Amino acid sequence: MIETRHLQHLIALAEHRNYSRAAEALGLTQPALSRSIQNLEAALGAVLFDRGQGPVMPTAVGALVLERARTWALGLRELERDVRLAQGAELGTLRIGAGPFAGSALAGPVVGRLSRLHPRLQVDVLIAPWKELPERLLARDIDLMLADLSEVQAHEAIELTALQPHPSVTVVRAGHPLAGLPAPSLEQLRAYPWAGPQVPQEVAERMARLLPAARAGQPMQPLALRCDSSTVLKDILRHCDALSLMCVFMVAEELRRGQLVAIPGLPLRTVGRFGVARLRGRTLSAPEQVFIEQLQAFDAELLQEEEALLARHAPGAGFSASPRRRSRRSATAGTPASSPARGAAPRRAARNSGSR
Repeated sequence: MIETRHLQHLIALAEHRNYSRAAEALGLTQPALSRSIQNLEAALGAVLFDRGQGPVMPTAVGALVLERARTWALGLRELERDVRLAQGAELGTLRIGAGPFAGSALAGPVVGRLSRLHPRLQVDVLIAPWKELPERLLARDIDLMLADLSEVQAHEAIELTALQPHPSVTVVRAGHPLAGLPAPSLEQLRAYPWAGPQVPQEVAERMARLLPAARAGQPMQPLALRCDSSTVLKDILRHCDALSLMCVFMVAEELRRGQLVAIPGLPLRTVGRFGVARLRGRTLSAPEQVFIEQLQAFDAELLQEEEALLARHAPGAGFSASPRRRSRRSATAGTPASSPARGAAPRRAARNSGSR
């Protein structure tokens, strides 16, 4: 008899191509995994994996069984999701994927609010490289994905709920040689290394036209310090003379404490365009709907706080005024009815965001 655990073990071994790593991922001993695969082979009367030197590879029959097993696993996840749909927001599991840069800064406070509203709901937050997240979404490993719109808008199978544009600011450490200048020249900006995550090609090309390449032969990557974690990047900036272009909400707490300083930066007029992505045509579960509503409310609060921070820390910093004016209108018109009142709540939300 074929048991569901045998199929799970089959999938894990095919993914890891190694008995030891697959057993560790499953929480089993290697002998236990070997016995499980042998029992499955005995039940089917066929050898499923070649056991030679190097990676463990499925045989032709193994590849056929693996395809059916993955289809079964996907169907099982959909069945579990249908049950959660019927149960409502109080029960079940919500799986959220976010990148380590802006996505994690947005996800943390919203997941906290969601847990406060529905403490019985299990929420899994996956922080992974943004290039991996669309595939995770398509494979139903996650239900929702927080993303830069440019990263997923080309996927026909993915539906987007866009958030409002967020202004960016050039930040340096307190005491940086450029921090006291009213308007650093382009040559002065070029004199220091730039740090940041992997950026969309359009932004990389605009930066490359203004800054020298980090290394010869790489004209489209002007960053000398590349880091996809916003938390680690801010630590880097506090301990060197590098500059970075970051959304205001990501550095709100550091600006408020004086650890980082906003300066007039490159004339890129860059704004962060983020949204939540999900599979097109897939019915929203109650937890997913509540998460999106909380995210939109939090997004509106961030825009209000960004307006105040820009006015205090980066007046005339070389940004286009239009994104900021749009943000003010959006913050007023787009705030859901469930959004907390203005005042102390927006400041508290921004403090949570800036520390993520």
